[in-house]
Amino acid sequence: MDIKGVYKQLTNVDIEQQKELWDERGKGYYGEYLVFCELYKHVEGNCKILMNLNIPVNDSKTTEIDLLLIHETGLYVFEIKHYKGVIYGKDTDNLWTQYFRTAPNHTFTNPIKQNEYHLNALRKKFPHLDFRSVIVFTSDECNVKISNANTEVDVCALYDIDKILSHRFNRHKSIFSQIDIDNIFVELKEFSQMKTPVEIDGTSKDFLSWVQPTINLLNSKKSELDKEKSKLEKMYKSLKTAKYKGWAVNAAVAAVCIMVALFFVFSSQKFYDLKIQENNAELAKFKQNFLHIDEIDNEYIDSLATYVKVSDVVLEKLTEDAVSFSASLSMLNETYGLVIQNDAKYIVMTESGKIYEYDLFGESVAYNSWKNKLGKPYNKSVNLSDTQFYGIIDPNDVTYIKLKNVQLTKTDTSTTVIKDGLEVELYTKQ
Repeated sequence: MDIKGVYKQLTNVDIEQQKELWDERGKGYYGEYLVFCELYKHVEGNCKILMNLNIPVNDSKTTEIDLLLIHETGLYVFEIKHYKGVIYGKDTDNLWTQYFRTAPNHTFTNPIKQNEYHLNALRKKFPHLDFRSVIVFTSDECNVKISNANTEVDVCALYDIDKILSHRFNRHKSIFSQIDIDNIFVELKEFSQMKTPVEIDGTSKDFLSWVQPTINLLNSKKSELDKEKSKLEKMYKSLKTAKYKGWAVNAAVAAVCIMVALFFVFSSQKFYDLKIQENNAELAKFKQNFLHIDEIDNEYIDSLATYVKVSDVVLEKLTEDAVSFSASLSMLNETYGLVIQNDAKYIVMTESGKIYEYDLFGESVAYNSWKNKLGKPYNKSVNLSDTQFYGIIDPNDVTYIKLKNVQLTKTDTSTTVIKDGLEVELYTKQ
């Protein structure tokens, strides 16, 4: 049976059917399926998995848990979100923000607090057990920017889950035997989708008796992989030995080549010195024309910080419902310049995790192409003034400000544009 079949037996959910529907619940199922696949393929040690547990909160209400991993080092409760965009927030915030470059922002309940509600229901029902919280964002179009100071909670993207859990497992010794894991599974499975025997390859089997062979199969595959790894290591050692033997032959050939090369070098020293100087000059020119800027999270803040100096920053209260902001920009290197484009915007983040976006140019500030070119032969500095951030009451609530939609240029006669659509960090709360 393939992994989709295993998942269906655990959850009674046909993931291919959900992908065809692709509504919000379908996306939720798909995110849970992706986490299940990662755990199924990579988690080491004795463990079992339960999906979509409905734990009673009181006589009339239950709360649904996406996934619970019963591992020899503890019990891990997963809250899974299949969200896109950049996710901002803190572990203590009530709301987190889902930020998009080309669509309105969205706020949603802090999943850490959401999962804490699940954990409280579990602790009330099973006071003899201890549970840990794991929050996973599963979309490959998601960038997690969460500030988490809670050492009892892990927040990560799907591609980091293996590393996060391995780190957690290594920090905690095994507390459950296989018998303990089986007993906990029996206690918890009553709240899962699977209460009756299931049909596996035409045979009716008790669910618990079926899951254990699955775990045994994983352990068997791990053993096979270890053997394969051992073979590869032996092959590597053999190749390394052969490489050392080959070096002796190569050294003799190289010695002859060096003698011939030295003859030509000493006979034409001036010619070669001149060619080297010309090549170095050409290489320097090439590097300058094709300067590469490393991209970090699709933003260029860190790179531009080495080109642009931000000074005279003032952030203060303007009215009852607005704050004002001003700053001055100058270049740190005369070779480069900056062009603030007419669609430039401020991105402002607050303590609550909300993201605000303001146009730099509009009714109060008109765009002037000459005034907004920084560096030779234009302006030594550009002043960002008359900026009003409406909707923000207290300047102390602002934690971060950046300016987006600027160009990095080379200040030659043609003002060569190196890169469009860059961003400059203007303010970070200390």
